[in-house]
Amino acid sequence: MPYSKDHTQRTRQKILQSAYQLFAAKGFDSVTVNQIMNHCRLTRGAFYGHFKSKADLYNEALQFAVGQTNLSQTKPNETSEKEWLTRLLDDYLSIEHVRGECACPLAFLATDIVTRDRATQKTYSAVFDGMNTAIYNYANRYTRCSKAEVLSLTAMIIGAVAVSRAIKDKQTVLNLLASCRKEAGLKLGGI
Repeated sequence: MPYSKDHTQRTRQKILQSAYQLFAAKGFDSVTVNQIMNHCRLTRGAFYGHFKSKADLYNEALQFAVGQTNLSQTKPNETSEKEWLTRLLDDYLSIEHVRGECACPLAFLATDIVTRDRATQKTYSAVFDGMNTAIYNYANRYTRCSKAEVLSLTAMIIGAVAVSRAIKDKQTVLNLLASCRKEAGLKLGGI
């Protein structure tokens, strides 16, 4: 008897979650399909029921991770654009985000994407463009900023999170995040 659509979807989500966590922690080349399936406590056979290859999974795990980020969530109606961007920046440039298991794929996979296939690089670029567009659209509802300013801001905050992952001294990480948070706030109308 075939599995229900709900069961199939939950299984797929489990695999994507495990894959993203492992890829973000170790990179594509250091993770095997067996490790992913062991991590999510499923059999290797279940993998091929959902994905064609490890590369296919990597691309889909990137898209899945984006959907889990705060920026991809809908702004609550009772929250202003300025309040929403303030919350997003505070969350993004936090130690919890840097040390989290399912954080921003733009920062966590930045160096790994370079060696991936064109489709995955294209997905990464689309995610980056989407982040820029979302921030620009929110910011322009309450302050004037250019697309170039938002581009530099997103590069800065992504870089800050990526660098912070490699630094083991907590105080240095906190100082870096606070400094970038201050600069980002200034670029976005003093938030």
